[in-house]
Amino acid sequence: MKKFLIRILMAAALLFVLNWIYTKWFFKKDVAEHSDILELVWQVEADSCRIVYLGESSNVTCGAQETDKRKISAYLAEYFPNVKTGDMTKEASHAQTYYYLLKNIPKKSTVETVVVTMNLRSFDARWIYSNLETPLRKQLVLMEDYPPFVNRLLLALKAYPIRSEEELDSLTRRHWREDPLVFPFDFEWDNVYQWDSATAWQGRHNYEGEYDPKWTELVCHYIKSYGFQIRDDNPRLKDFDDIVALSRKRGWNLVFNLMAENVDKANGLVGKELMYLMKQNHDYLLDRYGHLDGVTVVDNLNLVRDVDFIDQDWTTEHYYEDGRRIIAGNVAKALKAYYPEEYRNVDWKRDAGHYYFGDAVQTLDKNQPYGPTLTLPADSLRTDWERVNVAFMMRQADTLHNAKLAVESLVAHDNVLVSYIDVKPQIQKIGEWDFATFDLSVDPIMRNALQVKIFVYNPSDDAVQLKDMDVSFRPAYLKPGVKGEPQQR
Repeated sequence: MKKFLIRILMAAALLFVLNWIYTKWFFKKDVAEHSDILELVWQVEADSCRIVYLGESSNVTCGAQETDKRKISAYLAEYFPNVKTGDMTKEASHAQTYYYLLKNIPKKSTVETVVVTMNLRSFDARWIYSNLETPLRKQLVLMEDYPPFVNRLLLALKAYPIRSEEELDSLTRRHWREDPLVFPFDFEWDNVYQWDSATAWQGRHNYEGEYDPKWTELVCHYIKSYGFQIRDDNPRLKDFDDIVALSRKRGWNLVFNLMAENVDKANGLVGKELMYLMKQNHDYLLDRYGHLDGVTVVDNLNLVRDVDFIDQDWTTEHYYEDGRRIIAGNVAKALKAYYPEEYRNVDWKRDAGHYYFGDAVQTLDKNQPYGPTLTLPADSLRTDWERVNVAFMMRQADTLHNAKLAVESLVAHDNVLVSYIDVKPQIQKIGEWDFATFDLSVDPIMRNALQVKIFVYNPSDDAVQLKDMDVSFRPAYLKPGVKGEPQQR
């Protein structure tokens, strides 16, 4: 027994020495080669950051022709000039990556508040089983809770999930086939596989009414990216739960930053079924995390219009400057609760063609039927403005009202043409705020009119409440990466 104990002590001493040698002479070199993500933690520590923003490519992606290419986190820092703010950004990362980054922050750090990116798409099978997962998971091995030398042995032994692209693709497709889609209304297809296959077979038509294979492909991308329902066994939830537990243990203020998705395009391309799923998943996350002590969920889902998304032929959370500033400003409002004295308002001017009527709540009924109104002389409509996206938040007490989106064209001094679109199909909730978004054509009637007005109209006895009216004009086909230029088709 004595010899056995001696051997154990000798082995422990040897491991201690090897770990000391490795940590002192080799660890940083291995981190640079195999796990440079850990250097993000070291930078936050070296900079004595109090606020830390964790994100993926949405934080750093910008348009090719932008003059101000700063990150979302840099715009956020403008609101708190006297609070040191840093970021830990890794492309393709998600909640599990963020958890590893956070747990490697030293316990005696200056960090007080962490802002964690929450992507709706990251709960989908295509992201969970992405072929980027193996290299991403490899990066985390040197960040495990074991001594650095042990972690290096695990890395050498490839002690991390390794799956082939064929296996990952098979897992994704299995979920598309086996995960049921449940709607409160009749829907022709039972799952994403059927929905996607039928859409690809039937094809989709572009704005000119022509069959367009690229348009069809884009519709299918949206179906496969957002056509899912978050359930309690979704593995991404455990990662966010772990972040909540860690933040409570460390005493951090925790902010989940639910990113904006291109709901304008999702609704315009696919329609109410996809919007139902996106809203349902959004509500699930707000219900799960929005009521926890010490946790704030910043809801950006509907805040960025189509024209402010860089990628027009894929589903991403990549925004032009206006979009990045909108996200940063909304997060800053949440952080103001923690840093009221340090908060500074930031003024910035949006691009031409974008009109926002603020967050003041207005009640619409027969006594006051008109909501905030955009009024434009028709000759102010640029020739490249071919579409207009209109979005707003609405709260209804019931569905007996008659609220409509109205586009009014004054074609002569005594002749007004008005087109109405029913709002109710998009407002799903009773007694709570919900959003609607519309993709409309800038038609010849509008362009040739003396004056154009866009507003919400409710002449009924049953009142609705309205806020955040948001109107943006754009070309019909946006060229990816170059804002405002029509795409040649």
